[in-house]
Amino acid sequence: MRFLFVNTLLEKKSIRVVDMGSGKGYLTFALYDYLVNTLKLKLKPEITGVEVRPDLIAQCNAIAKEVGFENLNFEEGFINTYDLEKTDILIALHACDTATDDAIAKGIAAGAQLIVCAPCCHKQIRKAMGKTKSVLNPLLRHGILLERQAEMITDTIRALILESQGYEVKVFEFISSEHTGKNVMISAVKTGVKNQNALKQILDLKAEFGITEHYLESLVRF
Repeated sequence: MRFLFVNTLLEKKSIRVVDMGSGKGYLTFALYDYLVNTLKLKLKPEITGVEVRPDLIAQCNAIAKEVGFENLNFEEGFINTYDLEKTDILIALHACDTATDDAIAKGIAAGAQLIVCAPCCHKQIRKAMGKTKSVLNPLLRHGILLERQAEMITDTIRALILESQGYEVKVFEFISSEHTGKNVMISAVKTGVKNQNALKQILDLKAEFGITEHYLESLVRF
């Protein structure tokens, strides 16, 4: 299915890519260069970096112009309020806490064929855990174990929500932990095949750990 997606994408005359929370644009510039100068694709990529800091936007736009990246631009905006039109690919690298959920929700709503996110911190679920009589409660008594468990549950529910929306999802380590502890990547390819059991699995997970709601649930129409 993933190879079919790539072939379909490469047959298009242009692709629309949005980097949510682009920061200094390291990933945005690298992706543009890879598509245009390394792969030398015939398609025309249009890549936009969305960032809230005006100084970084000005700096990145100046660099893009200087190096001749004609179809790369950076725009000011918060992820949760950015008006995202139909998009082929959405990426988000280390968008903090629920900003990753905002990015995923924007990608789903925009009909993105590929959503790739590397999550950062996970505060929302962590605050809600520990209020259950589950036999797993001992896992939540120690801060470091609670943090790791919260990360796993957060990203598991994100994956399940994506599956419920018709995406094939892979969660994997994309870089060695010696470089960063935030090395989990969520990759989702739109197939249109919905996981019919996903919502029940989410409910079961939340009940097990005393979680009322995952933030992403409030952003997606089921």
